[in-house]
Amino acid sequence: MKKSLYLTAALTLIMWSCTTQKESTSNAIVVKNSSEVQRTEVVKVDLTSSEPTIDPGLGTVGSLPAEAVDENGDGTADFLLAKVAIAPSDSVSLDLSTWTLDPSATNPTQAEISVARGGEWKEREYLGGTSFENVDFLSVPKSHTDHSWYIRYEGPGWENEMIGYRFYLDWRNAADIFGKKVDTLVLQAVGQDGFDSYHEKEDWGMDILKAGQSLGIGSIGRVGESGEVEHFEQTDSVTCQIVKNGGLSSIIETNYYGWETTAGICDLKSKLTINSGDRATIHTVSFGQEVDNFCTGIVKHPEGEFFESSAGYWGYIATYGAQTLFDDNLGMAIFYKLDQLQKIDTADTHNQLLVFKPSTSVEYQFLGAWEKEPGGIKTQEGFKAYLDRKLQALNNPLEILP
Repeated sequence: MKKSLYLTAALTLIMWSCTTQKESTSNAIVVKNSSEVQRTEVVKVDLTSSEPTIDPGLGTVGSLPAEAVDENGDGTADFLLAKVAIAPSDSVSLDLSTWTLDPSATNPTQAEISVARGGEWKEREYLGGTSFENVDFLSVPKSHTDHSWYIRYEGPGWENEMIGYRFYLDWRNAADIFGKKVDTLVLQAVGQDGFDSYHEKEDWGMDILKAGQSLGIGSIGRVGESGEVEHFEQTDSVTCQIVKNGGLSSIIETNYYGWETTAGICDLKSKLTINSGDRATIHTVSFGQEVDNFCTGIVKHPEGEFFESSAGYWGYIATYGAQTLFDDNLGMAIFYKLDQLQKIDTADTHNQLLVFKPSTSVEYQFLGAWEKEPGGIKTQEGFKAYLDRKLQALNNPLEILP
């Protein structure tokens, strides 16, 4: 039967932004890598016009890991995610007729936010909590601030097989890194045995980044009238939602209403996406109106050597060195679109900054690479080579062939 399929390349190295309509007389979709680098990425196939319908869940397409996702809640899959590894100048064929559910498959990603239960608020602290409960949606209490003991590890977390992240869901809003010594998911246990136990070395890894007064890695801020980066001291309200938890991707959305800085007041939506097989978090930020002086950055550590590069439509800033809480080597980077950038500011006190042009939306990616990961990158030269391969991939999106 003739089928119309719409295919979007959902890259771990680029934003999910290139959608191409395809018509095919078979179930086969060909994904071609025209770049000179090995690619491991996630592709997304729209199933709303396909027959027969596919049951949602984790499984395989041929031998490739895949996930059928029911987005509208009607019990059948609306799109299929497949994780493909493609050699330079090579292609991979996806035969949708080979889709197979695998009930025993394990999730390679997750996202969560977990709040205390059984206690009560005493001014700015939640005291007497007896357990934590994961929730899909949280309207952040007005009383909540740093060290309120209410949110497990103080904000939402997300991870894949390679790395984990969190950000503080309070005025600090810095994003942090959980370095992992294992290739399994661990966040469900972090902070369960003591509120800040993750600062100690554990078998799975640990919190490795000291954010201080910075943005951490890839978080959001705005340059105020004084030239200093302003965080989220003033908002009307904040909500956080786990949009997708598990499978080949996980997604968190956070809405900041009435964010007030000396540069102005605006509403802001932050969408964080992590895909299986890549260290990068894709960060999409949209505003209620055009906003200027929006910024992101990397915490500035004395031992972190700064470097940058750009080519084609993309660039990156990065640091590398013994810049963890335990003086291990850590690389951090942010990839940005050249046409969205106003300037790179290395003179800020706490951050290596990217300041964006006035806009209603910004997209970028941030990542960390810890030397103690399984097969971790252990030198600055190795980290730079890794980033340069990503840069080439960003500038050479996968081709979708009929």
